[in-house]
Amino acid sequence: MKKQLLLLSIAAFLVSAYVIVRNGSTEVTPAAAVSYATDIRPILESRCGSCHMGKMVSAGLNMETYESLTAGSQNGPVIVPGNAGGSLLVKKLTSGQMPKRGPKLTPTQIQLIIDWINAGALDN
Repeated sequence: MKKQLLLLSIAAFLVSAYVIVRNGSTEVTPAAAVSYATDIRPILESRCGSCHMGKMVSAGLNMETYESLTAGSQNGPVIVPGNAGGSLLVKKLTSGQMPKRGPKLTPTQIQLIIDWINAGALDN
């Protein structure tokens, strides 16, 4: 019994260490806890807003509101709720193609977007 408890503790420690190293942070946000309003929208405003918010929007992708973001662009949907890997937004961010101007998103910011989409891309 003590051996099993020790192994379980070691496994939990290793998983925690992996998450911290992968995210570059000790702050771990469960995917279900990612909020559009408090986590995602501020990222989009600061990193994507100059081209995708306002009167003129690049490629027809308006990120001004949740509704306009989920409506997609002239290329079709950019978010596939529940499938970050199939979402054009994630592909553009992870490949470094977006944003074209200004600083790229940090790995933590990209992971938040991935977690939000995988959790269903809710308007929360």
